[in-house]
Amino acid sequence: MKKFLLWMVALVAVGVMAHACDDSDEVVVPETTPAISISCNPDIVLPSPNATEGTIQYTVVNPHGEMIAQAKSNVGWIYPKLSTKGKMGSNALGETTFTAEISYEASANTGAARKAELTITYADCTPIVLTISQPEGQAEEEPEDPKDPETPEDPETPEDPVIPTPSGNTLCGGWAELPTTVEKSAWHYTYHITDVKDAKGTNARNYSVCYSTDKMCAVWVAAPMHDFYAKKNAERTDDYATDPNFDFTQPGKWSGYTRGHLLGSAERLVSYKTNQQAFYYSNIAPQRSTYFNTGGGAWNTLEEWVDKQWVGAADTTYQVIGCYWDPAVKTEQVSGTTIPSHYYKVLLRTKNHKNKWVVECSKDELQCIAVLVEHRTYEKGEVPKPAAYESKGMFLTVKEMEELTGLTFFGNVPNAPKDSYSVSDWTF
Repeated sequence: MKKFLLWMVALVAVGVMAHACDDSDEVVVPETTPAISISCNPDIVLPSPNATEGTIQYTVVNPHGEMIAQAKSNVGWIYPKLSTKGKMGSNALGETTFTAEISYEASANTGAARKAELTITYADCTPIVLTISQPEGQAEEEPEDPKDPETPEDPETPEDPVIPTPSGNTLCGGWAELPTTVEKSAWHYTYHITDVKDAKGTNARNYSVCYSTDKMCAVWVAAPMHDFYAKKNAERTDDYATDPNFDFTQPGKWSGYTRGHLLGSAERLVSYKTNQQAFYYSNIAPQRSTYFNTGGGAWNTLEEWVDKQWVGAADTTYQVIGCYWDPAVKTEQVSGTTIPSHYYKVLLRTKNHKNKWVVECSKDELQCIAVLVEHRTYEKGEVPKPAAYESKGMFLTVKEMEELTGLTFFGNVPNAPKDSYSVSDWTF
């Protein structure tokens, strides 16, 4: 006789309110081996437009492999997280079970009523799709002009996420770190906002990204760098996941390569959500391990040198981290990703850490530089040190990097000195 799966009791908590499930709420999913079950109503209604959080309990019958279900949202205002703590047990049929929770956060709604789909999967089980609804919220007051000279620069963030501008401009007006957008069918753009308030009392931006579905890899990630973001209020999450703002598959693991951060995890510890966003696959690229993406490796050494340019400084350093594919180098594809031949960083900040918004600075008040590092396995003794970057030809002007990549950097900073750099302007 075919065995039928008994649904486990689930609790979905939204803020301080509980959402209980009765018999009429049960979702029937065909039995599989292994199988996942959730007994709550698949239509979750949040009680208010305010930011909130909740939990969903799930049970896996006959688990194998990693006993953690995966959760993915189809929109950017629901942020699912996985609980690593679960409990082994058994059901009435004597089958082995594993019970744990998936938690989620919902950002505040300031517009029309909205819905999200939260898809929960485990191994080869049939996915379970929950619908989360959030009521209409009250629109916020019109923000201050980010270019107002009376507004402090530390750090610069718009009052609300800015609506993307047309191709040929930058993704968001006023964000100094952004390259201009390029109109290519395979290039896709998005940005992520933190849950942490800046000096103006608004949610600070995290990073922006240009992702290529041809290369199946980020073209660039752009981010402001400041102590504000690195303050350690959270631990490294390791919550590797697809970027919920993109509706296409993004590889996140490559045989023979490590998962390399473009924007580093250690630079985004101000909150759990901020660090979690740094683990989206749009910010992860395949990198060699041996003395490249490892302690004392070429990439890690460059990251440490960049950190010296902004840690403890009053002003903000603006960084673009990118992948480059040299047309003269034979390409390799792993898990659908074309492996970059080089990685690079492009930096912009004020001279002498002047606390002034870079968009309003003169050319003489600014400094910028680019660093290009070859992506390969290194021997310990050949890892390039920052003091040797210039002699090894790794330092470039921003203009030279633009000619190499076909990009235009710092599109919102008209006076950025792209045609020159001075090594003495930078910290070693």
